[in-house]
Amino acid sequence: MQVGLKLATEAFPPEEVVRQTVRAEEAGFDFVEMSDHFHPWLDTQGHSGFTWSMLGAMAAKTERIGLVTGVTCPIIRYHPAVIAQAAATVQILSGGRFTLGIGAGERLNEHVVGTGWPAVHVRHEMLREALQIIKLLWQGGYRTFEGKYLQLEDARVFDLPEQLPVIAVASGGPHASRLAAEYGDGLFATEPREDLVSAFREAGGSGPHYAEVPMAWAETEDAAIQEALEKSR
Repeated sequence: MQVGLKLATEAFPPEEVVRQTVRAEEAGFDFVEMSDHFHPWLDTQGHSGFTWSMLGAMAAKTERIGLVTGVTCPIIRYHPAVIAQAAATVQILSGGRFTLGIGAGERLNEHVVGTGWPAVHVRHEMLREALQIIKLLWQGGYRTFEGKYLQLEDARVFDLPEQLPVIAVASGGPHASRLAAEYGDGLFATEPREDLVSAFREAGGSGPHYAEVPMAWAETEDAAIQEALEKSR
């Protein structure tokens, strides 16, 4: 088992997020994980830096610690071709320490481009196509893809790492777990639920399983409770 630190990118400015990554490596954490948001969960949190810029700085300032997106949505605010390129670059700059966490997103972040917010079954179909596109581009060469929702035309990721990033697909239910098993290299969940892992394994999934465990720390118990009430969703 590995132990990581979830970086609160919504609660701290970008330079502080990078500093915390360096300190996490010094403290012995195995990896750091960060969301990929346009907005914070709450306005009181006050921050939401661009994840991919921070990842580049984190890769440059650390040597050992793993870097994980928890998670990136590659279907609305981004096109999966952009994520395929971005993830490949971070994998190269980090020396093979990057894991690409992928999910179907939240309206909080994806609505900003003004293309609407599809139903969950549509988003899962879009996510399936996005994963196909990312893996297709990681095979190298010029690639074209014609899907029901997503298209790719004569695209090539020129800089590919020797070892491709692990793709951990987020799951909140059995359907997403089966999707993770089919197209991912691992499973990502926001809570330690055995049913998600069981559905993943029953569908033939293997690889790392990520789960988040929330906690609040402060000098006193009352202060920790107050902080959680003010800055947690």
